[in-house]
Amino acid sequence: MLPLLKSLTATALILSGVCASAADGSNADEIIRQVRDRNDGKSFMSQVSLILHDKKGNTRVREFTYLQKDYPDSDKFSMYFSAPTDVRDVAFHIENPHETLGLEDSQWMYLPVSRQTRRISTTDKRGSFMGSEYSYADLDKIRVKDYSQTLLGEEQIKGRDCYVIEREPVSPEVLAKTGYNKLKVWIDKQNFLVMRQDFFDVKGVLIKQMRTQKVETIDGIDSIQLSETEHFIDGTRSEMRFNQLQYNVPLEDRLFTQTAIKRGLKTGDLPEFSVTAR
Repeated sequence: MLPLLKSLTATALILSGVCASAADGSNADEIIRQVRDRNDGKSFMSQVSLILHDKKGNTRVREFTYLQKDYPDSDKFSMYFSAPTDVRDVAFHIENPHETLGLEDSQWMYLPVSRQTRRISTTDKRGSFMGSEYSYADLDKIRVKDYSQTLLGEEQIKGRDCYVIEREPVSPEVLAKTGYNKLKVWIDKQNFLVMRQDFFDVKGVLIKQMRTQKVETIDGIDSIQLSETEHFIDGTRSEMRFNQLQYNVPLEDRLFTQTAIKRGLKTGDLPEFSVTAR
């Protein structure tokens, strides 16, 4: 999505100093930068349902705990799967360095079957995240400099005024990592949520679309609670439901390491989830 998980969590940050002009690429860059750098608290946690729909109408649900914490040089994420049994204890750790550092995002996955942690290489990032329509590349935080941005204009999505921005990779390396020759993004003008994103392959074919379906204000922050991605070629669809989302919670640093995803979550590792957090 959005670049996906970080980009699915939004803020009420108001756009300042950006006067939209369809011919001004620098303004498009600034809008994308606001999406990347918006305030979403110093930490958050959520119980997430990943719902997979195949082309025959069958549905599978995968549950995981999603944690994020900001650091001086990066944002770090950990995901711990708990159900069903075939994915229990699978875990991911992601580090998104601040873009000014010029470093690539890093991803690690722990598989309990092999009891090993492996780094997801750049060449593997086109792969499907846990059998869903989201790729590993979609989990990386949105990066401004990887793309050439053009502000096409404005449209409404679900009654919300949005900037429409076209993004094209600036190098063969970026194209090779994602497989996307072009992205078209609809960004809420008021809170910088990604409301929709279209993904085009190297032939210019629209292969999949991510849509924000539900937005709520939680702890004073506009937040996506339901996102779905549809793959038009495969005829499949995935949903991401963020439940019990809470911001600025006390999360220990030890939960955001490669060692942590191998150890897994234990009783007492997290504050208790509230039923609602508004």
